[in-house]
Amino acid sequence: MLKRGSTILSIWSGINFLLAALILTSVVIFKANSPLLVMVFEKSEIASLDAKVIASLNALTILYNSCSVVLSVLVWLLIRKSLIAGQKWAFWALVFVIGFVELMAFIASAPIGNVRWQVNVVQSVLYVVGIGLSGYSLFKGDTK
Repeated sequence: MLKRGSTILSIWSGINFLLAALILTSVVIFKANSPLLVMVFEKSEIASLDAKVIASLNALTILYNSCSVVLSVLVWLLIRKSLIAGQKWAFWALVFVIGFVELMAFIASAPIGNVRWQVNVVQSVLYVVGIGLSGYSLFKGDTK
């Protein structure tokens, strides 16, 4: 079960990495605006926004997604090197790190109408199932 849990957590990490890298690429390389603009505002509202507001949102998008890319890589390494080896400290680190990120994703989305609830739910389900299987395996002694 530890291997299954680790695999599911690795999928969480991969999806998180892919989404963040795609958004980062679109904003930094292709000079697109933050996806949140079209998810939250109507076209007429976007047209009336000050350029500094749009630039600020793009800057926050770049900052968040660059951190998300790095976090995904570090989490994946922690899963593949330490959790899969049955190290309980890695389990607890992942509980707090990924759990914090998932909780904050819901809190951050709430004031803007939970615009990315589908992604938040899928990621949270992967986290809960992966951490649950891993924890059960680690604390019941079944590290297969």
